[in-house]
Amino acid sequence: MRGRFLVLMAMAFGGMVSAPPSFASAVPKQYERAIANGAQIFNSDSFGSHLRPVLDADAMFQSSGSMGTHAHSPQPFMTCATCHINGGKTRGLLADGGRIASLRNAAAVFPRYSKATHQVVTLELQIQRCVTVGILGHAPAAQSRTMVDLVSYLTWIANGQRVNVGGAFH
Repeated sequence: MRGRFLVLMAMAFGGMVSAPPSFASAVPKQYERAIANGAQIFNSDSFGSHLRPVLDADAMFQSSGSMGTHAHSPQPFMTCATCHINGGKTRGLLADGGRIASLRNAAAVFPRYSKATHQVVTLELQIQRCVTVGILGHAPAAQSRTMVDLVSYLTWIANGQRVNVGGAFH
């Protein structure tokens, strides 16, 4: 079972992902599926957005040769992976060239208080915000299978991170 899980994750990230052996062997089959589905959603779901990630010709010609794709995304429309490169495990890159923190500890720092909105933000609310504001898509419902799979994936990549609710991303 562990080998199948690693193959699924490697396929989802072009061979770049391997699970920590102690964690992968303890993961139930249903959770393996949720993590793999979450990785697939993260990398390829545009959530109905028709926003193209390329904003200038230079970036388009530096891409993988496909018209209309971002250098970091194989998809023609915005996805989570467009900005959160390497499955969210390294610092990301915005279309304007700005850098964003990795998501490798996102599940360990939520919920957190937002000074901007004066509310406590859960990981699910943050995902919904990223989808609606970041890629201009239709956010998944909080208890939907899509949300469960995305949260499962983000929790998986946070394995081993120190829980620090309200702490900084790194």
